[in-house]
Amino acid sequence: MIQAIVYTSQTGYTQRYAQLLAEKTGVPAYSAKEARGKLPSKAEIFYMGWLLAGTVRGIQSAMDRYTIRGAAIVGISPQGNGDLWTEARINGGYSDSGGRLFYLQGGYAPEKLGFFHRLMMKPMARSVIRQVEGKGDAATAQEREMAEVFRRGGDFVREEALEEIVQWFREGDHTGEVKTVPRVEI
Repeated sequence: MIQAIVYTSQTGYTQRYAQLLAEKTGVPAYSAKEARGKLPSKAEIFYMGWLLAGTVRGIQSAMDRYTIRGAAIVGISPQGNGDLWTEARINGGYSDSGGRLFYLQGGYAPEKLGFFHRLMMKPMARSVIRQVEGKGDAATAQEREMAEVFRRGGDFVREEALEEIVQWFREGDHTGEVKTVPRVEI
């Protein structure tokens, strides 16, 4: 039985999703720091983490400490991609070890990032904007939307985005485990 939702959040999008999920499921949500003082080692959790350079922040520490039955990856893109994410979709949304994986679009708030993270994101933002501009009218609506997000920021946290996760919580049989660090590309 899942004892808690544990999350890491840099700009607040993952935290908002975790709090909304806690309200909908009745399972308490704790930041990774809070969880250390409240949950025993190997407690069964649902992990929520934000993406940085394709890596889900804090998940390795959470895997070392807890049993992760499912995880939500929060990123900028409208939908996740990358090898592990493709594999999870092929397997019906499950990792090879049976843990359930979800992707949620969070947002982008460069003004909330620390200096180092802002520095990391600038080249990626420039690259996305240049690629979309280079395509001109051939750019898809999704590509144009991403370019705008990198120009102006954006907030895509929506309560209805949690519906599939809430359903998974209600199903109750959470025996799989996330045992490998998800790597997702945006």
